Formats: sequence, structure tokens, C-alpha cells
Amino acid sequence: MIVRDEEKLLPRCLDSVTRLADEIIIVDTGSTDRTKEIATQYNAKLFDFSWSNDFAAARNESILHASGKWILVLDADEYLAEDDYDKWNEFLNKEKPVEHLAYTLPVINFTGDKEYQDEITTSPVTRLFPNFKGIYFERPIHEQLTRAQLGELYHKSIALNIYHTGYQIQRVTEKNKHERNMSIFNEMKKHDNMSDYDWFTLGNQYRYAKNEEEAIRCYELALQETNLNSAWYPHCLVGLISLYFTQKRLDLVDKYTNNQLSKFSNYADYHTIKGIQYETMGFFEQAMSCYLEAINVAEQRASMDQEIWLVEPSYSFETPVLRLVELYFQLNDNQQAIYWLSKLLQKNNKNPQVLLKLVEWLCQNDTPDSVISLLNKIYDIRDKADCNLLFKVSLVLGQVELVRYYLESIGSLDHLSSLDQMRLAVITDNKEMWLEISLSNQELDIDNQLQLWVQAAVGAIHWNNHLKLIQVVDELQNDEVPILTTIIVAMILEENLPDEQVLKSHASSLFLVAKQLFLIKDFEKFDQFINVMRSSELINQLANYFYKLNLTEMALNYYSILLSEQQLDFTSLVNLGRYHVNQHYYEDAAGFFGEAVMLEPKTKNLYYSLIRYANKERKSQYITKFSAEFPQFVDIIFVRDFINQEKKQIKGGHL
Repeated sequence: MIVRDEEKLLPRCLDSVTRLADEIIIVDTGSTDRTKEIATQYNAKLFDFSWSNDFAAARNESILHASGKWILVLDADEYLAEDDYDKWNEFLNKEKPVEHLAYTLPVINFTGDKEYQDEITTSPVTRLFPNFKGIYFERPIHEQLTRAQLGELYHKSIALNIYHTGYQIQRVTEKNKHERNMSIFNEMKKHDNMSDYDWFTLGNQYRYAKNEEEAIRCYELALQETNLNSAWYPHCLVGLISLYFTQKRLDLVDKYTNNQLSKFSNYADYHTIKGIQYETMGFFEQAMSCYLEAINVAEQRASMDQEIWLVEPSYSFETPVLRLVELYFQLNDNQQAIYWLSKLLQKNNKNPQVLLKLVEWLCQNDTPDSVISLLNKIYDIRDKADCNLLFKVSLVLGQVELVRYYLESIGSLDHLSSLDQMRLAVITDNKEMWLEISLSNQELDIDNQLQLWVQAAVGAIHWNNHLKLIQVVDELQNDEVPILTTIIVAMILEENLPDEQVLKSHASSLFLVAKQLFLIKDFEKFDQFINVMRSSELINQLANYFYKLNLTEMALNYYSILLSEQQLDFTSLVNLGRYHVNQHYYEDAAGFFGEAVMLEPKTKNLYYSLIRYANKERKSQYITKFSAEFPQFVDIIFVRDFINQEKKQIKGGHL
């Protein structure tokens, strides 16, 4: 190891290796904190080295002091997993050191803003190699192993993980890594000393710093003359494609996906990325085929004990499944959507967003007993954490039967926040509890303040008690809350409401109140609320909410009102287009899609359906409109093929 001022993370790293390593060698490059003291507590061999802006030089100093058969290189912000100890020991005991062979390991990177919201990526790094074979480091940053004049060094991939948190945003800020690394890169560029790999690592540096344009430029330079067998090559390629997606440069996504990423079609990553490409352009059926193939490829590789993913772990299951779910819901194939949500939850039942989506839909389409039965197959309610999760989700979704069922198992309610107490009181129709809830000493963020106000407003409407609502408002700092309260109090007291424009501007928050009244089954107050607060914005949101939950009849009733008043919004028009496609009313579907495109002409994923279902005269117009709006996308291969097929149909040819 080489370290400097690593007192916070060094103990975790050393704890993770102390039972595996015969010796721990640490080269310190100028620590001013307790790093050295901590190292000695682990009986590490400690050496000082003057920092010279050259990681390879410091690494090579550490190698000089190694006496073991194998060398493993780690950074202080990395660690090994205890669950992998047996694999490490088995490999090191069986493997025979070869002078021209080093080992590439997957590094699992946690790169999110917060520890509980990590983004997870993987990258291959060669960190394990035999000692006394003339292997050493070169390159001043993101250093690489070499044998130089002794001959080529080959790299073998092995499935032993290293875990890394060094690029979490807080960690980068603490270490000023970006500035330090950039100074080294700038020195290398000054001396024209940049290899393809260096351009890749510099691209990573810019990407972590959110400088997408520079990251793209570096990735493009890295890929110019690169051997695709290089371990880092697919990571560079996928990184570049991801940035092109972010910048909506779909023509370049198509170019690199077809020309280069297709060479890795035996991995799920290719099929997931291809599916996202199709989906972005509105080719939903093709996208779904790609997502299903991604899952299939990953399962086949797993069955053969091969590396499951190429670059991104989530591309092998989570991402394609989540996208399948969204598409199935859009296409009204609800049973398939629920099937895949259940599969996702069985694989990782700690994901509250997936659980919320599943339970929300099921509770509107099945009996409470059936929902509970399904959840109890996935969760163990004897487990306190599982039971609390199910209770909290049931509470958020306003499902009284589920709340009462899980309430019996969680015991004490002392841990509930004031927001959850308010939810519980409203859902269980407990007016006394609702009146007694105090917000004193409660610290809530802006979103939770609004949610708490919603529960107070629903209670106030449900029990005709505006005084408690006014009391709650006095203890909240959300800027929207006072005017919202004025609106609700006016409704309860049957006074004049603010003008229509005010109701429209606060429709999203008023929708939350309406939804909660619907969920607690106070349909009388729900109808009263809609009649009083009625605006096209509110009715559109309700219609789309009911449509999403497969409450199609209710949604269509609201859509009919909006249609008669010519007040359908973009989302409503798209939903009606999809609904009419599913009913095989293609001309009507094209009409709704056409109106949606008139509202938002830059919505590229609608043009496929619009062109496909329009009559011949309209097809030609929409093809022209698409070409004018998106000239850069016309030559995307599958888009071009589709347009050519549609032109043949216009001319009377056969598809």
C-alpha cells in the first residue's frame, strides 16, 4: 500500500486483509494525521517516501520491501469482503506463479452521493502478481504493471472482488483527488506522454468531475487505436456510449453500439444498451426483446459459471427488468409487469421503490388477503426489519388492511415519526390520535413537510376540523403550505376559494390530497373535493393516476370530460394513444399521438407509433416532420429501415 492521511479509512482496509496477508507493507508519502500510528497497530512494515507526483515510483518502493510469494496492491479506500476469504485462500494455495502473468480483479466502485444511495459500477484492475519475477509499475498516474525488457506481461481475469469507495463525492472533496490527479495528467500532456489507457483514465477523471464534454473527448481519443482485448476497453466504450445517451447524441450511440459494442454481444450489457437505444426512439417491442435477451444471456453465463456482466452489474438483471416493467405497464400488459416486479423483488427484497410500485398496483387490482399472501412469500414478517418495511410501505400507500395486519407484528409505535403517526391516524380513522400529534422538535425536509401537510389536510377534510390544520401549518416552513391551507380551510368552511389560476398553479399538491382521500375510501369527500377544486391540471393528474393503476373505467371517465373540454394534457394524450392501440383502434390512436406531438414536438419516442398507425396521407407528413425535427437521427440504422418500410407502404408496396 501507499498512503497519505488515511486515518479514517485505513482501519477498514487493514481489518479486511489482516487474516489473509502474511505481511503488510505500507509506504507513507507524508501523512500528518494518525495514519502511521494506525499502521503500526496492525504490525505493518512502515516506510517513508518523498512524494514526487508519481504513483508508479511510490508503488515500486513498496514492492522493494515485499518478501512474500504473492503481492496484492490495495489503496486505503479499498477493502476485501470476509465472505470471499475462502476463495482467496483457495486461489493463492493452488495457483502457480508464472513470471509473465498478472491477475486482473473486478473493483466494485461505490460512487453515489450518500452511503445509502450508492451508484455501483465495476472496473478491472490488475492488482495481484507474483513477487521476484521482474514485475513493476510504470505510468505516473493510474499506474500499470510491466516487465519492460523482460517481455510482455499477460493479464488473466479472476473473480476475486476488491471493493472501493474512493470516488464517493464526499471522499473526493476530502482528498482533493481531482486537483491532484489533474496536475499529474497536465504534466504528462505537456511532455506528450499520454497512452490510450491514460486518455481513458483522464476521461474517467473528467466524468467524475461532471465535465462531460472533456470526458467524451478523452474517451474518443482512447478508443482510436486500442486493442479491444484490453481489459479497460469495454469500460471506456460503455462510458462513452452512456455520455452520448446523456447528451442525446443518439446517432453516435448507434455508431459505437453497432460497430464496437456488438463485438461483446455475448454479454448482457450489449443487449440492455441496445434495448435502451430502441426504447429511446419509441421502438418498444424491439426494446423488450433486447431486455429479455439481456436477462437470458446473463442467466446462461451464470449457469456456466462465467462472468455475468461486461461492465455494469445492473445491466444483467435490474436495469432490463425495471425497463421491461415500465414498458409492460405502458402497453397495458399489466400481468407481465407484475410478474417481473415480483421477480425483481425476490432477487432483492430490500428495494422500497420496487415494493411500493408492486403493492400500489396490487392493492387496486386484488384483495388485501391475496396481496398479504404474496408478500409473505417474499418477506419473513418475523424479521423485524422486513415487517417494518412492509408496514411503512403500507402506510405510505394508505392501505388500511395491510397497515393493521403488519401493525400486529411491529409492536411499539414509539419509533414512528410525526409524519407516520399522522398517516396512521388518518388511515385508521383515529381522530383522537390525529388531534394529539405534536410537531415540536421535528426536523423535516421540504418534501416531508409537504407530505405531513397532506395528511393534516386529509384529516381536516375527513373530520371537518380546520383548526388542527392551521396548528400544523404554524410549525412548517414550506413556502407553498400557507396558500394550500387557505384553499383547504375555505373548502371546509364553504367560503370562496382563490381564483382558478391559483388552483391550477397548486394542482400537483392538491392532487396528493385527492389521492389520499381516494386511498382511505372517503369517496364522498373525494367527490366533493374534486368538484370544488376542479381544474384541468388536477383532473389530468387524477386520470393518469387511475390509468397507471389499471383503473381504466375511472380513468376513461375523466378523460372523456377533458376531451369534451379539449383540455387533455400531454401525458393524457399519450395514455389515450396507447389505450387505443391496445384496443386496435389505430386511427384514433394516431390522432391522440398527433395531438401529443403538437404539444411537444421534440418527443422523439412518439414518432414511431405516430408514423406506424397513421393513414397514408398522414404518414408522409409525420415522416417529413420527424426528419425536420431530428435530422441527426434519420440515418440511425433501425430508424432508417423503419422509415423506408413506411414509405413503401405509402406507395402501395408490401412490408
